[in-house]
Amino acid sequence: MKDKLAYIPALYYVFAALCYAATLLTDAMRPGIAGAVLIFAVLVSLIASGNIRILCLADAAVAVLFFYQVLSVIWLMQGGYPLSVYTSEFVSSTFPMVFYFAGRSAGKLKGRWYGYFAASVIFLGVLGIVLYAFAPQFYCDWAYRWSYISKPDASTARVRMHSVIGSTCLSFLSVSGILAGSYFLTGNETGGRSETGGRRYCLNFLRQYLRPPVSLRPPVSVRPPVILPVVIMAICLLCAIMANQRSGIVAAALAIVFINYLVFFRLDLIPKKYFWIEVIAAGVVFSAICFVRIDFILKYWYRIASLPTAVSQRSEQWVAAVNNMYSSWIGNGLGANGHRALGVEDAHVIADGGLVKMYCENGVLGFSLFVYIMYLALSDGVKDIKKHYAEVGIIAVGLLQSIGSNMLAFQICAPVFWFAVGACLCGTDGSRRDIPGKSP
Repeated sequence: MKDKLAYIPALYYVFAALCYAATLLTDAMRPGIAGAVLIFAVLVSLIASGNIRILCLADAAVAVLFFYQVLSVIWLMQGGYPLSVYTSEFVSSTFPMVFYFAGRSAGKLKGRWYGYFAASVIFLGVLGIVLYAFAPQFYCDWAYRWSYISKPDASTARVRMHSVIGSTCLSFLSVSGILAGSYFLTGNETGGRSETGGRRYCLNFLRQYLRPPVSLRPPVSVRPPVILPVVIMAICLLCAIMANQRSGIVAAALAIVFINYLVFFRLDLIPKKYFWIEVIAAGVVFSAICFVRIDFILKYWYRIASLPTAVSQRSEQWVAAVNNMYSSWIGNGLGANGHRALGVEDAHVIADGGLVKMYCENGVLGFSLFVYIMYLALSDGVKDIKKHYAEVGIIAVGLLQSIGSNMLAFQICAPVFWFAVGACLCGTDGSRRDIPGKSP
């Protein structure tokens, strides 16, 4: 029974992606409510399988931060905010913290979790590419109703690719998909080389990671062929670029550099001849695009070049948000500086940046807890970078994009971030890294 319950967290993104896609068919679908129900199912499965336990300092810090944000409803409402602001923010940014324990207890199921996640991102990305290319009127009307675009026409819909989750969320998930795909690049679960043909292994790979088996048997001791992870990473890279988010494009480029440095040079996991093949292929593709559509390249270049201006513009807003805090020690309360507070009378300044928003809402006490958790996760991940480079990358990307966007306040984005935080704190063999003297 516990084996079957272990698959529920892994299936979250599959059902979440389907729920968002269903909004194209019916206005009755509310992905936020559906997502809250799915997260509740994950929580129940973790409790039933005995995986929510406080066994180390990181577990304790996450639990304290969770309940700290629960209690912040007290001073949030004292500040004049309605309960609806808190509820909406809680189910989007705080409730997904339960995925920390999913990552903490993932063990040998981590690869299967990334398989479902990558498949879900590719589904959202391919759907977005189709809708972007054809831009049917029903989709333009849908995107306008959801406030993704300012005018319901094809030209506006093609400024950036939104798919069915919005360009901001799609950008982060696509970059995370690149890192999730890289997890399979080196056969991370076993570290062995493939002794079978590429075609045969690809079929076994899909069966192993995308279809729940009857029992949890150890994965086959083979390393996947390069082609399958590369396809996953290439599709996710294309989606990150087409989403046209400045932070996402920069994060995608850094993720590619990070992965190449590790697998080819730092860890020497793949022969360097593949690196030069990659460089030549990228150069050929880039030259072809420049020859055919130079305006396409310039569009994204101008977008990236405007990044310093965007940061300087937001910095004034960040300073104003910090100067208008309810209390510098306990903060304004969960949701007070988010976009859900727009229109509330006497509301604090909206902080368009996830880290500044978190500081203003949680104060010195809550934000220090968050920083401490990130320190523990990243330090453990870097110590065993060969096993945890995907998680380290996802955490770094989440923090980087949270500088200018409220990335961790999106219900579709937060779970993979907190899963990576929890997975970084697992042992090298997939076991939990616990307090000395305590048995799991």
